[in-house]
Amino acid sequence: MEKVSLWVRNGLAVVGVLALGYWLGAAGTVKASSSASSTGDVEFQLAGVNENSSLLVYQPGTRTVYVYRAATTGNSYLQCNFKFQLSTPGGAIQRLPCPVQSLLP
Repeated sequence: MEKVSLWVRNGLAVVGVLALGYWLGAAGTVKASSSASSTGDVEFQLAGVNENSSLLVYQPGTRTVYVYRAATTGNSYLQCNFKFQLSTPGGAIQRLPCPVQSLLP
């Protein structure tokens, strides 16, 4: 009986550690989606809120993922660093530079 309680205690400890790791890993990620009337749905994900953060914006209509590095540090006006053009699921992904934007609105 003592051996069974030892196995149960160890099993619960492992499950607790895994749950804590999952919770801490998901804490730095924010996901959201928004509907835009003329451009279709836009989804974004902010991974990490530190100097290594990145903002990913996905536009399903064009099957394009836009990447903004260091989204939470530095200048408040962000330039798109590059974009991924998606073809078919499981197909090749093409990385392209984003066009340079003007700082004036």
